[in-house]
Amino acid sequence: FLQTKFWFSMSSDEEDDVGGAPAKGMSKTMGLRIQKKLMGMGVKSKEAAKHFIDDESGAFLDVFYELQLKHTGDEKRSKKILKDMIKVAVKVGLLYRHNQFSEPELGVGTKFRSKLKMAILTMISYHDVQFSFDAEFLMDVLQECQTLLKKQISAHLTPKSLGRVDNVFAALSDEGMLSKLYNDAEYKDLLERMHVSLNQLLEKV
Repeated sequence: FLQTKFWFSMSSDEEDDVGGAPAKGMSKTMGLRIQKKLMGMGVKSKEAAKHFIDDESGAFLDVFYELQLKHTGDEKRSKKILKDMIKVAVKVGLLYRHNQFSEPELGVGTKFRSKLKMAILTMISYHDVQFSFDAEFLMDVLQECQTLLKKQISAHLTPKSLGRVDNVFAALSDEGMLSKLYNDAEYKDLLERMHVSLNQLLEKV
């Protein structure tokens, strides 16, 4: 049943109501909502669902949500991006868990992880080396990540899910947001927390 695109449309695509949950821990709050929707659709327990959003990923998602919110001032949009990130991560994780990828697709996945690692290392270096920030280079690497991920999953997910991938990478590669993160003193705390979360995430890629 995992081979059908319909299954991965996850019938309830309406907005998750996370109420007034604080920014810190937002990914866990939203992740629990999404986990409930996964029950009966291949994930047998909360522990199994948590496998796809671990503490390191959750820490990054929380910081990125706060970054999006500070940059845009749009809480609804920021929550939508966070939800898209979680849904994409869970769905890709499920495809791996149920051995749905062909050998060529697994090869593309290896290239994606390599390129994603490059993006993370680039962001870490921008923090560590003063005046090294190059928005165009980072945006190009993220664009390659987007292309590779969509190539890997396009045969398995719905157009709506592929659209979520586009939404996620459009947010990640927002030049204005990235420039503020690395150059604006008001973003220093977020930059430091992002740096910590990226170093932790790097060990998982």
